[in-house]
Amino acid sequence: MTTQMHNTLRPGTYTIDTARSACRLTATHTFGLKPVAATVDLRGGTITVAGDLAASTASAVLDAGTFRSDDERRNKDIAGRKFFDAAQHPTIAFRSTGCRRGEEGWLLDGVLRVRGHDSDVTLAIEVARSTPDGCHVVATGVIDRIAAGITAGRALIARPVRVVLDLHAC
Repeated sequence: MTTQMHNTLRPGTYTIDTARSACRLTATHTFGLKPVAATVDLRGGTITVAGDLAASTASAVLDAGTFRSDDERRNKDIAGRKFFDAAQHPTIAFRSTGCRRGEEGWLLDGVLRVRGHDSDVTLAIEVARSTPDGCHVVATGVIDRIAAGITAGRALIARPVRVVLDLHAC
């Protein structure tokens, strides 16, 4: 999918509206029996659109204790010590390190911090447009949860986790 960013975003710094934004995660059991869909609440972040789009930046902070799926036991396990360890590491953070045009559209490179562990991640910008009160950006990517420091559950959960950030910012 080609991102339409060139003439659709007004330069400026925007604050993520946590009430209108969402972070959705999808993973599968290692044996592929059932996909697991979940959400994690956003605590905040910013999107800075530069006149030269390659100089644009973004950051986002997620609340590690708000993992929600269709299974309450799973929710407690993921927020617990073996996975996110939300009591000791209450946030999951992303900060961009570069923005570049790829073959299919714009890419946002960055660092993801989970449980105090940093890992590189690249997000594809699927939607980027100005709105009457700011901007709407949808970024997607696949995170290797083992590389991101989430090593528990290797026999239960596949390594790749698909992330969709649907962000509204003012």
